[in-house]
Amino acid sequence: MRKLGMVACLVSCVLMSSGAFGVEAVSKYPVTVAVLQLLYNDETKAMRSYWACARQAHREKHLNIELFFAGLAISKSIRVEAIETMLTDMEVEPAEPAETDIRVSKTKLNLKLLTNIQFPKLEKRYPILIERIKPEGHAVAIQNISHAWKVDVQHCELAEKILSSLESFFGIAAKIPDAFHVCQGCGSMVVDVPELTCPICEGPISDYAQADAKWRFYCAIEGCKLLSDQEKSFAVRMYDYIYAGEHEQEEIELAGDAFEGALYAKWGLGNPREFCLEEKIYLAGLEDMSRMWTDYNSIDADDLDEADKAFLKEMHNKYGDGPINLRRERAGKKGELSDEALKLLDMVEIVSGRTEFEDQDLIFLRALIASSPKSGS
Repeated sequence: MRKLGMVACLVSCVLMSSGAFGVEAVSKYPVTVAVLQLLYNDETKAMRSYWACARQAHREKHLNIELFFAGLAISKSIRVEAIETMLTDMEVEPAEPAETDIRVSKTKLNLKLLTNIQFPKLEKRYPILIERIKPEGHAVAIQNISHAWKVDVQHCELAEKILSSLESFFGIAAKIPDAFHVCQGCGSMVVDVPELTCPICEGPISDYAQADAKWRFYCAIEGCKLLSDQEKSFAVRMYDYIYAGEHEQEEIELAGDAFEGALYAKWGLGNPREFCLEEKIYLAGLEDMSRMWTDYNSIDADDLDEADKAFLKEMHNKYGDGPINLRRERAGKKGELSDEALKLLDMVEIVSGRTEFEDQDLIFLRALIASSPKSGS
């Protein structure tokens, strides 16, 4: 009953704030929007909590359990992105949850809290939420929340097995899986990749990614006290871009002094260890990455030279005065843009953290084009 009351309260808030949201979505799917906002808030908080639990497991040297919590965090980040996409498609701006202090306990207790308290509460609420939104008939939302329900049940089963191993053989990691794979489509997490398709969303097995490689990067960046929150987000976007790419080289040799100096101290990955290929690509590009960040943030849209002003005028004449939707324009020019041009557009999105270009982004793009003669027109 408490969850129903919370949804009703959210519906009222959404209706009163309809000016900030898609009016059509609010009028047609008020309960669905409210439930999605509720889940967006909860999944974001869960993601942050699981990253903290993973760091705690790492401190206690439970490395396999560290990977389990990392997998949970990655799964939740996929759920957050899916909800954000649905809300955006309805022209509704997701309400970011407030930053709160995250408290974690010892690893064994963290697992007990998951299996005995948190997961059972989550598993009970999904049927209520689904029943609430069914009358509005938003099929994508119903399917998405159904997937989230199954994913949480799956997570609970894994946590129970790990806790059982931990209680029987505490300190013996051989009894706990040393790899977890997460479906990038729905957040399903498994020890062994299925033979055919994801058991929850039925996506291809190629959608599964091992949870450890990115986690080690995320952990290093999150733990760097020299980076601001915006810089950490930029570094993560850059690494995600590298990680998703295809690389011709199978190995990279880093220079002997790559781990020295102020550049590595700020943007690097902590104490040198055995880095994966994607991490080495990231480290090899630190100088260019740092320069891009500095150049982007030094742009003052109110203090431009005549060439920049002319470029902005040309862009606004062509695309309108408002922000330019990057993905829509790229889709409209599919096959016309060179690989280098596409890469430059990707760089602007990575540095800015948005897919709609503001004036600052356009000026930065112009600077990238000027320094890259291979980009084309």
